[in-house]
Amino acid sequence: MSQVLKNDRSLQGSHFTVAEVIKTSPHPTLLWFSFPSVLRSFFLSLVLKRRAKVKDRINALPDALLCHILSFLPTKYAVRTTILSRRWKNLWTSVPNLYFNDRKDFPSFQAGPYGSNLFTRFVDRVLYFRDSSDIKKFRLSVTYTDDLSHVDGWLCTAIRRNVVELDFELCQSHYNQYREFELPQSLFTCRTLTVLKLSSNCITYAPPTSGCFPSLKFLYVTVHYPDTDSIEKLISCCSILENLNIDGILRCDVVSNIHISVPTLKTLSINLSVDPQYHDYNLLINGPKLENIDFKQDLSSNYSLEHSKSLVKANIVLKEVPCRVVALLEAISNVKYLSLSAERLKEWYLPVFPNLSQLKVVLYDSCYWEMLVMLLRKTPNLEDLILEDRTICQRDYSKLRWNPPKFLLVYLRSHLKTITIRGFKGREIEREVSKYLLENAKILKKMRIYTSLVHITEKELYKEFLMFQRGSVTCQVEFIKIIFCAPTELSNESSNIENAMPYTLHLENELYKEDSDVPKGFNDLSS
Repeated sequence: MSQVLKNDRSLQGSHFTVAEVIKTSPHPTLLWFSFPSVLRSFFLSLVLKRRAKVKDRINALPDALLCHILSFLPTKYAVRTTILSRRWKNLWTSVPNLYFNDRKDFPSFQAGPYGSNLFTRFVDRVLYFRDSSDIKKFRLSVTYTDDLSHVDGWLCTAIRRNVVELDFELCQSHYNQYREFELPQSLFTCRTLTVLKLSSNCITYAPPTSGCFPSLKFLYVTVHYPDTDSIEKLISCCSILENLNIDGILRCDVVSNIHISVPTLKTLSINLSVDPQYHDYNLLINGPKLENIDFKQDLSSNYSLEHSKSLVKANIVLKEVPCRVVALLEAISNVKYLSLSAERLKEWYLPVFPNLSQLKVVLYDSCYWEMLVMLLRKTPNLEDLILEDRTICQRDYSKLRWNPPKFLLVYLRSHLKTITIRGFKGREIEREVSKYLLENAKILKKMRIYTSLVHITEKELYKEFLMFQRGSVTCQVEFIKIIFCAPTELSNESSNIENAMPYTLHLENELYKEDSDVPKGFNDLSS
């Protein structure tokens, strides 16, 4: 072989490989066969030797780890790995998580009996050929499957295999309207089930009188125009429930009162809306161990909390602040962490929060500086303040001026440690408010500002902030620039996307020098 290379002068002293020559040739196949057969054999042997040296790291992994990796894939793709090699032929049968979705698994055959039969046969065969190991997660989403007896059988199979987490979605479509599905009785008595997620507009519940959900701790329910007492009936079965999430739409001519009473409940999230043509509804909550609540307050809802002294954290989103919301805020006034979103707030809306250490306020139709003093008065022990301005109304901000309080608030001087401002546009009034806070917060450690500058250049803003006096010597100011970018091919989301900390500047008093155009010490993470 070496003699062939010596005799072929065209290859001597070459700085490129034969593969590169073939790749750049307009006719690579003809060029390859133009080489002598001995030379072709030599190059093929080199390629095979090189491939033999490359380790197959995936196949070197143990079966248990490969099954764990496959458990994150939809079952349709996990089954497809059977074609890779003999070792992979039956590997999918031990995957602990199964995900089925007739809208995504067979998108070309959604409507009609043919697509329904394809999905039904696929799920049946997967469950039939799967080994006898337990199922950890079973996710089933059905829209076009018309034979609900198969759905019942699939759920019962998962229950027999000691399912731990069950996510079941059943929706009506134009192809199979006006159907109802009753959950199998074995589901209510399953001893291994700890997480249950139900989303449907046609599921009915007929739980047994005792022994229901002996291990269930997490329940997520999405309802669409439920029956009179179906929600209460389901919740009342959960004797050791710790986390409850209710989402959906109500018709208040059918459901006017919802009573939630679970002695073990720790976290409650509710996002219910009401059809506009119907009247309001009452939500009565009795949770002596309730620690966290997340309420999306509808205009037509009336929340009543009993035995809520154990509450620690609350997230309240309000479309408006009618009088009924005042009672809700009174009931949660002992929390330590509060996130409050509303179009506007007035002082009489808010009670005093004596234990509050962290407050986040998101406003849509008013400005945070207009109620800053009021917020500090209502939170005498506040340490962490987060202000977000999402106002979209057109206002002449150039005429607005910051009127600081005549007397310095003692809370600002003695408790406040961190301040975060989101939606900062660089307006003059915003800069005045920031200056006041920096000068008077005596133990402030950090001010974090999320900004997409509009009214001032970055250089002018940074210089101005460096000139502000600080009430706290150790305080740092951190700017985080928000970048708005167009959606990619992989995302259909809005173009207003906030990148997490793409641009950060740490400002300290000693970094600034008057004879320099740009202050030294800036840590520009975007470069």
